[in-house]
Amino acid sequence: MNLPLDLKKKTNKQSLRSDLKQTLRILAVITILFLTSAIFLMTGPEAIELIESHASSENVQKSGLVLSEIRLPTPAPKMELISANTLPPKISAVSVIAYDVQTDKMLFEKNIHTKLAPASTTKIMTAVIGSEHFSSGDLLTVPAEAIVGGSTMGLVAGEQITFRSLLYGMMLNSGNDAAFTIAYNYPGGYSVFISKMNERVSELGLKDTHFDNPAGFDSPAHYSSAYDLLQIAKAAKSNAKLGRVFSTKETSVASIDKSQIHILKNLNKLLNQDGVVGIKTGTTEMAGESFVGLVEKDGHNILTVMLNSPDRFGETKSLIDWIFNNYSWKIN
Repeated sequence: MNLPLDLKKKTNKQSLRSDLKQTLRILAVITILFLTSAIFLMTGPEAIELIESHASSENVQKSGLVLSEIRLPTPAPKMELISANTLPPKISAVSVIAYDVQTDKMLFEKNIHTKLAPASTTKIMTAVIGSEHFSSGDLLTVPAEAIVGGSTMGLVAGEQITFRSLLYGMMLNSGNDAAFTIAYNYPGGYSVFISKMNERVSELGLKDTHFDNPAGFDSPAHYSSAYDLLQIAKAAKSNAKLGRVFSTKETSVASIDKSQIHILKNLNKLLNQDGVVGIKTGTTEMAGESFVGLVEKDGHNILTVMLNSPDRFGETKSLIDWIFNNYSWKIN
């Protein structure tokens, strides 16, 4: 049906007026938001309240838009740690520490600055430094110098394998061969890698640590303390990639050509018990039994360090049980 020309013109004019009104309403809202932001930057939250109280809600409603209430972010609730003052367990380890991540509080301390042989807990730092340079899929070649004694993942000289696979072999099987392969493949070679480890020690402000190898072999120039290993574990905990490795119970990896298959099993006997999700064991003749642990239980994160213990897993379990029986957490 064809409309008369006059009626068409009238309809078009009405449509233009309607569009113009809608545009003006939207511009009004944008102007209000712009002024609100500008005054907030100049004078703070009091100005926001003033603008909100005087802004024309009529224009906002007519435009079909809703101006949300502007709120400042509220600070995160503080967590208060409450002790029941029960007696802690008797622990024979030379050096011990337990730390609550949420409240930044020490829960248990014993000789925390004593310099001791760290054994394979050294590999926590090796993992941190290696992960900052290598990507998971980077191919590394196993040098003959990396075929060393002690715990291994079974690498073969000349084998090509991904950095990710080496991480699993180093942290689960405690492979010394994996640790040395990572160090030798680092830009500049083995000595530069060891220097990077000690540079990070300085950056973290650690006073009782020095490394002279990436695996944790006993040496007069290779030592750490419970306190320092706690700080290194905190740095490792912030790396999600490492967290997945620490918490893996068993897996298998292969060389790039599939000629070598490596079956890996985590030496952490507490893994998946009592909330334990990592991090690293260590044992040498000088160091005795050592263990750096991460507990995630009832919404709380606890880091523990046990150095030179006659029973690292039993004593760590006793410490964890006491912590969750003795302490409670209250949100302020």
